[in-house]
Amino acid sequence: MAGVTGRGPAGPPSQTERGGQAASTWFPGQMARTRRLIRDNLSLVSLVIEVADARAPLATRHPNLAALVPGRPILTVLGKADLADPSATRAWVAHLRDGGRPEDSATPFSSEEARDAREIAKLALAIGRKRAGMSSQRAMVVGLPNVGKSTLINRLVGRASARTGDRPGITRGKQWIVALEGLGLLDLPGILVPGRLPDRIALTLALLGILPVQAFDAITVAGHALAVLAEHGRLPAELTGEGTADDALTRYARGRGHLLSGGVPDLERAAVALVGAFREGRFGRITLERPGAGPA
Repeated sequence: MAGVTGRGPAGPPSQTERGGQAASTWFPGQMARTRRLIRDNLSLVSLVIEVADARAPLATRHPNLAALVPGRPILTVLGKADLADPSATRAWVAHLRDGGRPEDSATPFSSEEARDAREIAKLALAIGRKRAGMSSQRAMVVGLPNVGKSTLINRLVGRASARTGDRPGITRGKQWIVALEGLGLLDLPGILVPGRLPDRIALTLALLGILPVQAFDAITVAGHALAVLAEHGRLPAELTGEGTADDALTRYARGRGHLLSGGVPDLERAAVALVGAFREGRFGRITLERPGAGPA
């Protein structure tokens, strides 16, 4: 990336490199249990609402969900749209509507827009009625941990019925909830894909807070955040300049007073702060993926 380079050919390994890469596999027993819950309860619902992160719709969707829920239309809700590039979100919605199965659809969701929840409830009812022709509809809500699923449900219900948090795995078991427009919702724990994740996908999930904190090295993920910011022209002035990602992170640590004894920059603390700022949108609205392209 411009102004922040990798390790030089003759230099020692950087602190980022010593940290290793983000964990590429994460599929605890809870995720396997969620897959069973989906299969066991599919007959009770007329559609599936899949929540993905609007900043990375490709990485945060289950690639085989349609096979996991045969015979049920899928409404993909791109959550946290207020943190994503608006034009990219519009492109993703069009891509998902036009490129999937005829019965499927997609829509953005921002917790800042009160009208979004009621529009999503109406859309879910319309999709479900096309399949079942019933006045009363039930939907299963699925998604990776920490994509904003519980926030969506709380907006759909109009009260705090589902627990929310900034760490994966808040939802522990299934729960039925009555939402706006009479829509019934079955909330399930977060689901992830089994097996090895490509490193770039793992880093994207780690950067967005979807992989649990113990699954990755913060300095490595901060380096990925710096690369993304540089690619999108969002590097703050304090982080620009020649050198490695560790050099940029050192400047970030000094600028925020993240220091160890003797004034040594605390790169671990700075990395956690940088990643947290990225997740909260403090560097602007950034989308990590575009339709037809891989993750950033």
